[in-house]
Amino acid sequence: QGWNITVDLVIGPKGIRQMTSKEAKPTCLAEFKHIKSIKCSSVEEGRAVLQLGLSGTPQSLAIKTASLAEAENMADLIDGYCRLQGGSETSLIVFPRREREKRISLPQIPAPHLEERHSALSDSVSVDSDIYAEIPDESSRPRSGVQHYGISREDVTLGRILGEGFFGEVYEGIYTTPKGERVNVAVKTCKKDCSSENKEKFLSEAVLMKKLDHPHIVKLIGIAEEEPTWIIMELYPYGELGQYLEQNKHCLAVPTLVLYALQISKALAYLEAINCVHRDIAVRNILVASPECVKLGDFGLSRYIEDEEYYKASITRLPIKWMSPESINFRRFTTASDVWMFAVCMWEILSYGKQPFFWLENKDVIGVLERGDRLPKPDLCPPVLYTLMTRCWDYDPSERPKFKDLVCSLSDIYLMEKELAKEQERNNRHRPPKIMEPPAFQEPPPKPSRHKYKPPPQSNLLAPKLQFQVPEGLCASSPALTSPIEYQSPANSLHTPPLNRHNVFKRHSMREEDFLRPSSREEAQKLWEMERLKMRQVLDKQQKQMVEDYQWLRQEEKSLVTRPRVCGSGWSDSFLSLTDGVAEFTGPPQKPPRLVAQQSIHPAPTANLDRTDDTVYSNVMDLVRAVLQLKNEISLLPPEEYILVVKNVGLSLRKLIGSVDEILPILPAASRTEIEGTQKLLNKDLADLINKMRLAQQNAVTSLSEECKRQMLTASHTLAVDAKNLLDAVDQAKVQANLVKLCLE
Repeated sequence: QGWNITVDLVIGPKGIRQMTSKEAKPTCLAEFKHIKSIKCSSVEEGRAVLQLGLSGTPQSLAIKTASLAEAENMADLIDGYCRLQGGSETSLIVFPRREREKRISLPQIPAPHLEERHSALSDSVSVDSDIYAEIPDESSRPRSGVQHYGISREDVTLGRILGEGFFGEVYEGIYTTPKGERVNVAVKTCKKDCSSENKEKFLSEAVLMKKLDHPHIVKLIGIAEEEPTWIIMELYPYGELGQYLEQNKHCLAVPTLVLYALQISKALAYLEAINCVHRDIAVRNILVASPECVKLGDFGLSRYIEDEEYYKASITRLPIKWMSPESINFRRFTTASDVWMFAVCMWEILSYGKQPFFWLENKDVIGVLERGDRLPKPDLCPPVLYTLMTRCWDYDPSERPKFKDLVCSLSDIYLMEKELAKEQERNNRHRPPKIMEPPAFQEPPPKPSRHKYKPPPQSNLLAPKLQFQVPEGLCASSPALTSPIEYQSPANSLHTPPLNRHNVFKRHSMREEDFLRPSSREEAQKLWEMERLKMRQVLDKQQKQMVEDYQWLRQEEKSLVTRPRVCGSGWSDSFLSLTDGVAEFTGPPQKPPRLVAQQSIHPAPTANLDRTDDTVYSNVMDLVRAVLQLKNEISLLPPEEYILVVKNVGLSLRKLIGSVDEILPILPAASRTEIEGTQKLLNKDLADLINKMRLAQQNAVTSLSEECKRQMLTASHTLAVDAKNLLDAVDQAKVQANLVKLCLE
């Protein structure tokens, strides 16, 4: 978009081509299959521009013509070729509204250098605010008609002042409804001396809010249009989210913070669906309805983007530190720029209300963003959530996720954080008492032989009243009896190793500080490395034992009496292949009890039956083959194609359950309960596989990618095992009902 070229266009069956001279060969500009939209608009001096939206690129191909008629003729020709080659009857020509044709197109990249843009921006910064700043523009803001949603001013009683907005004060009040109900409200006022243009801006927020209906968007009650103008909204007692986070930072857990982000993403997905951009997403514009519910408010900067795909801002005060690069440079606002702002808002939430880039001035933000720098990860932010934030901060707007995708991702992260919090709570209940210094009145008197020594401050290890000692000689000869958590190098002082159960029960001498405390940082590091080496040796020993157990299990299986082979072999080979494929993910199985005697009343679950016309057996085999395909291809497929192999597994499972339902009525009633329960378990296994697939897709570019793939393979293995159990249950029911016969070798 930085230059213009005069060319001759050749539009024919091969696409749109250009010729810079008569001797040159035509160069392809675009193929018809890549054209997604065609738009004509008039520009200055009677000229026109033809814009072709192309797939795979956010920028459109712009062709300037001498007249609007020439551009329209060219558009009809291109549209005809597109429909002819695509076999579609739908036209690709977009007819914008007449008033929108007068709008100025996206400006070119500013000519001044970065420093000049900085100075131009700094001159427009408002004196009374370091959050909002003006971005100069010569165009004027298009006006929109204001509809009337009036209520009587007499029905509203004002109370104390809650704060001050751009146009006037915000009051607490009580609104009496026509039914006589009294409702607590917040009243935004507009000053009497406000200009008609500012009054229209003030009322435009109410007009937009009146059309919104979402559980996580502030509800508008009405407008009092007499001077001074009032906007009446619901009152939320907990106030703004930013202040709420600062005041309650010590009692707000990470799952609650993720829940707030999830609720706001749902509200923004609703705005995305109705083609509305908010342009001011921040914790100061989010209200807390309850400790578990927040609502998005302050739609003073919101606009409908309708057919234009972006809104071009006029002279107004904008929150620079929350804005995307294209919004700062070009005043261009889209749902993608809202995604950027939402990620900044998430950063605020996880930082308990800190302002983004608080160490920078407004004029310096764009330089930082264009260098590729982004906000750092908050201390308590889950890594997977910060990865999601960085995706929202992609410089290319087309690479940022949609809000509907963010809702799915945040829902999964919220569930993960809830489960993690529950697990930590369970672990805390079973955790031994912390090492605490006993109160002075609980200290036992010193022993007569040690009257000159004072008990150590950390001698209370197991219980507040339990005191014990270790001989000094034993401690001196056994440095391992000293917990390594006491010694940290300054480099690792910010990453204190967790206090585990083994460290809690290590004994200390009363005078260990005299001869066990390291004299230098090197000695402390050496002690810590010794402890890590011992832990590594223990883990290696356990891993070796697991391998030996697995080898023993395979040997025991070979020594057992061989089971009757399934007629039409294929199940055992497929299932063993599947088991071997996921052994590294599920770990070695437990040692089975040795068989003392064969006391078989019923035939073996995988019986030697005649499988002729056995649809259940064939469908189970198809399902196992689908799982094997998933195992073999999951490492080769890109994340967006995981769904193909999982869908294949789901279709195979549907066929299997359908075949079982067909024969279920003729099976004994006593067997149906087990079969139906196994069917429900299979459906649950499939849901778990789908959840693991979604996690693997979301973490494809993170360090959790391989772990998510392992979980996905484990879930598919569980599904195959339960399918085999379903086959066994059906076989046993058939044997009881005499519906099958043995296969004769």
